[in-house]
Amino acid sequence: MEGVKAEGEASQHQELREFQEEFEMADGLMMYETQFFGFSPQTCVLRVHSGIQDSLLDVMLVVERVIHKKLKELPDNSVTPSELRACTESFLKLMKDRLDLIFERVEQGILQHIFYIPENILLPEDSVQEQHVYTEKQYQELQMEIAQLQQCYKCEIMAKHALLNELEEQKMTEIKLEQRVHWLNSLDNTWKNNAVSSIPESLTFVTELAQEIPAVLAKIEEKYKDEIEQKQALGAQTNSEESNWKQQKMK
Repeated sequence: MEGVKAEGEASQHQELREFQEEFEMADGLMMYETQFFGFSPQTCVLRVHSGIQDSLLDVMLVVERVIHKKLKELPDNSVTPSELRACTESFLKLMKDRLDLIFERVEQGILQHIFYIPENILLPEDSVQEQHVYTEKQYQELQMEIAQLQQCYKCEIMAKHALLNELEEQKMTEIKLEQRVHWLNSLDNTWKNNAVSSIPESLTFVTELAQEIPAVLAKIEEKYKDEIEQKQALGAQTNSEESNWKQQKMK
């Protein structure tokens, strides 16, 4: 228990350090861009990446259905749906790995060349600040507004981490569900290979047959009751004779 607790604390400290580093980097580079666009560039890039992954998954499912339909038309087809799904998942994993590798460079280009506003550039709506002289009260209000924006951005980053953790949990759940689907497909293929047309009907038949076994055993016992009693009586007599013989031998 202590080892698990220590491991959990170490993981929390690591996540906290990563969060602080990401927040400091975002606070130093992208706050003005967030204020101007109304959203953080990192959030936009993350949503683009998620959208591409979802589109890739949808396309692969369509391709899988088309391949399965074409394979069914072949006379000597031996590829099962579970084998086809395994190939689809393998190819999808390869495509996701390549996408993540390429998207790292794309993300850097988007953040550095599209959403980035240089520090020496002042947007038109903020040009009035060059001639405006703020009072102490106005300055404090601006500081409070900046603090609120920083807090909002901090909450956004925390929500991002929570969504990423939830995404990982969903991936694990999806893998487990896929394993169950593969197991059911294998079971279905096994039943079909053994000339079983309907699994539910077969299971119902087996259940009814198992319920009839006690009644069949009772009928067998009733039919051969006399023979069983004779064998039991003969066995008891044999045991009695052996016991008497042993007693006589000991005397």
